[in-house]
Amino acid sequence: MGNWKEWSSWLREGYFISYIRNAIRYYEFIRERDLAHYVYEWYETVQPGLTSGPQVPDDLTMTLGYDSETFLNRIWQMIFGIKGQAYIYVELPTDTHRHGIPKVPKPRLTLREVSHFEEWMSDFHEPSFLTEHIMMKPGYDRINLEAYNPTEIALKPYLNIFIAKLTTERVGTERNGVLRTPVAADDPELTELMRIKWADTLEKLFKGQIPQRPLTLAPVRAPEAE
Repeated sequence: MGNWKEWSSWLREGYFISYIRNAIRYYEFIRERDLAHYVYEWYETVQPGLTSGPQVPDDLTMTLGYDSETFLNRIWQMIFGIKGQAYIYVELPTDTHRHGIPKVPKPRLTLREVSHFEEWMSDFHEPSFLTEHIMMKPGYDRINLEAYNPTEIALKPYLNIFIAKLTTERVGTERNGVLRTPVAADDPELTELMRIKWADTLEKLFKGQIPQRPLTLAPVRAPEAE
């Protein structure tokens, strides 16, 4: 898994992407990209054998989402490196624990080494894409973090966060094989212009004739029972 310096792992201008929300696949074109950097200092010292959080950093909140008048969307591709020997747990959306396995979806008092990130997985100075998360309004615009201290000394974690802030343009949607280009409310002329602009591209994206990168928003989950 590459680190932040491997630009082939970052989403970039000119790429097509897709994602699924409520059984609808959305196709979008990346128009703009700006790389952001932010160091998050944990809000308190974590004592040995204890957890701290969950904590939703206010600064890591998206303020723009999809605009149905301009057909523009905002997406964040985020990775982070860890400084300190803490285990870092992620919830995204903020009430949905990530990265567990069906039988152990969340850490337990007797099993902390599950669904967590450690410094060796994503070093502070060389954040890796093991910690990649996609953020978007609504529902995925805030990230919830929790830390656990497995050591015998108190520590304060730091997260070295890189974000590709993307402006994307809606190409269209697909549901059960039915394709639709963007529709402008009360503006049939603009709706027709969007159909002319994107209909052929949308069909080729759906058929796999144009490369695109699928993004995963929601966690991949399964029931605990077989």
